[in-house]
Amino acid sequence: MKRILLPLEETERSLKAVHYIKKNYEPEDAEIILLMADEKLGFGVKSDTEVEATKEIEEKLAVIADSLEGYRVRTMAATGKAGVRITRAAKETGADLVVMTKSSKEDMLNSIGSTTEYVINNCPCDIVIVSEVVSDANSYRGLIYKTASSVVNLRGQLGDKQSECLLPSVNQDCIYHIEVTVGKIRFFHTAYNPDTRNWDLPPVEGQEVTLDIAAGESKDILVKADSTDGKADRIRIVNRDMKKEAVFTYKITAAK
Repeated sequence: MKRILLPLEETERSLKAVHYIKKNYEPEDAEIILLMADEKLGFGVKSDTEVEATKEIEEKLAVIADSLEGYRVRTMAATGKAGVRITRAAKETGADLVVMTKSSKEDMLNSIGSTTEYVINNCPCDIVIVSEVVSDANSYRGLIYKTASSVVNLRGQLGDKQSECLLPSVNQDCIYHIEVTVGKIRFFHTAYNPDTRNWDLPPVEGQEVTLDIAAGESKDILVKADSTDGKADRIRIVNRDMKKEAVFTYKITAAK
């Protein structure tokens, strides 16, 4: 039985490692170790904040472990630098393999992040980097909305339904009125990059790049008309929760 370490973060890209395991290993062939580290903590004396953060990580790992039904699963909650913790966990558990994505950052689809680079250079076992590149750089796998207003329901990232969507992009300055009724969403605004042929650049100065909106909140977000090589900016909404759904309404109006 192969012992496989899966370093995870609370992002859809990170969870691709879980889908890779399900696709390539039967439950009787692999023991799975799920690791999640909070990099904001772990550099001093263990505090109540760190204890609470560790508890929260354990709860998230339990949700992911439930999705690996039939597999033998262990979970490890940690604080501190992710690369160091991953390498240490691989040594301590005697892992045969580490499965991870190149980077958890939204703007680094085509790059290897510093954490992955550290693990590659220091880990004592084999590393599998899960592919995140689709066959067509301009394609999109989520829901695509083309009306000026709608009600949207996004499932959790471990569900079978879509957990993200694209809102319509327009060719004039406009206001995106967004109100969340259930859960929490994250608003992403990115510009087209002709070098990578993907939407991985920040928008022109003065606009929101990312914005979190929780249930009971509403936001009016200015989006300026802009395009590169004739490709409009991309407005993407993501439900970053692993299990809970998110429901929101949006309406697009011209900016005064």
